[in-house]
Amino acid sequence: MIPVARYFHWTLVAGLLFALAALALAPFIGLDLRGAFERRPGGVSWPALFVGVFVCGWLFWWLLIPGWQKVSLRAGAAAGILTGAFSYPVVIGMTELSGRTGDTSLHGGWDRVMWITGLSLMTTGFAAVLGMAAVGLAGAWALSAIAPSAVVPDTETAAETARPLWRRLRWLAAGAALVVASGLTASFAMLSTTPVSVEGLVARPSPTTPVATHQEAVAAFAVVRMAEAGLALHERCPSQLLTHGYKTAVAVVFFHGLTSCPAQGEELARAVFELGYNVYLPRMFGHGEADPDTLALAGLTAEHLVDLANESTDLAQGLGDKVIVAGLSAGGTIAAWIAQNRTDVDHAIPVSPFLGPYIIPPWATRGATNLVLGLPDMIFWTNPLAPVTAPDSGYAFPRPSTHTLAQVMRLGQAVMMDAALTPPAVRDISLLLNEADIAVNNRVTEQLVDLWRAHDQVVAVRALEFSNHLPHDLINPHEIFGDTDLVYALLAGMIGGEEP
Repeated sequence: MIPVARYFHWTLVAGLLFALAALALAPFIGLDLRGAFERRPGGVSWPALFVGVFVCGWLFWWLLIPGWQKVSLRAGAAAGILTGAFSYPVVIGMTELSGRTGDTSLHGGWDRVMWITGLSLMTTGFAAVLGMAAVGLAGAWALSAIAPSAVVPDTETAAETARPLWRRLRWLAAGAALVVASGLTASFAMLSTTPVSVEGLVARPSPTTPVATHQEAVAAFAVVRMAEAGLALHERCPSQLLTHGYKTAVAVVFFHGLTSCPAQGEELARAVFELGYNVYLPRMFGHGEADPDTLALAGLTAEHLVDLANESTDLAQGLGDKVIVAGLSAGGTIAAWIAQNRTDVDHAIPVSPFLGPYIIPPWATRGATNLVLGLPDMIFWTNPLAPVTAPDSGYAFPRPSTHTLAQVMRLGQAVMMDAALTPPAVRDISLLLNEADIAVNNRVTEQLVDLWRAHDQVVAVRALEFSNHLPHDLINPHEIFGDTDLVYALLAGMIGGEEP
């Protein structure tokens, strides 16, 4: 029989095998490792993935298969399952410590680590553990083939009989592996096959009626400001209206992003206003409060976003003969909903719409939405869609919650489901995407574009190249790595009808 000491290096080989398999599986579970090789931000770095999986793989292989006497296909599969599951928090935590996910402060980083870990594990985790189980099976089979005479039935040795705690720990780990694999697979099957609850969003009546004249639009805006006067808003965060004093040929509505406020689009609005357009910057529900610790966003629902879409579109009818709507991130989701549902809008321009988070692949987006909607709400200390807050922005970034994100995703699911059945209501649709974005999943947006084009709808898509290294917030001029000269020029051209 081969001495145990000669076996130890095979545990290291097993860890290496798991690490290499993780690199191969990464694209299927939503990790973009191209960024690591191209110095591209986002997701996790390949060194963190490799090292984290290697350590977990070696540890669980050593625990379940410490010697030749314990080599079995069952133990190999169990080691793979546990490696796949426990690698999530280890790898994401290592990535956070390396600073690749943005803010590494305790309050700003670790709640995000827990959320990303839970969301990823409960959605794509089943694919990871099953893939690693197959790798573990292959590894155990290979060991049996290498030294079949050293592999004996899994019977208790004298050493293990004297150490019942060790034996129980191995059995506990094997049982946990079975529970983890079956639990993750069953939960994903349930979450992904259950339709997201979007009843009533499409048919939801507008709380206002479309106005016809500029005077009526100004009066409607006064009603909006009167309602906001009762809120403790930051001085720059009430809804804003830039008007030439008459109904222009074109009116533009811009919807700000999650946790921001109308101040985000002030500079863009001025640039568009100088082109001769009236511009309206509405405020989302729960946004713009002066108290930075407010929990107002926890009450945001997809219904609030639909009401804002309808109210703003109704008001804009009196501001221009043609109405163009645009929006960033969650505001882009609102613009996408308008594109699908409002026939009185001439052009919709979603900018990096938030239809799903970057960390979740398109095939798991429905499951992720159902999961986050079903779990208890959790408050973030920072915006997980923009973990690095722009300095000198001058306005508050209220703390969102998991349900806040899920409600925006719910609206996105409503758009996707409706687009699969009916053509969009808006004649002209243009999208501006950012290849360096690490907040929203552009692949989900591309699926929406495909659904619209399947109805013979012409959809123009412009993508800001990764080489620009632009942040998620393309609109705020205070973003450190932003380039609003480039972005504003592109948007002005899209608003003016320039061909991509």
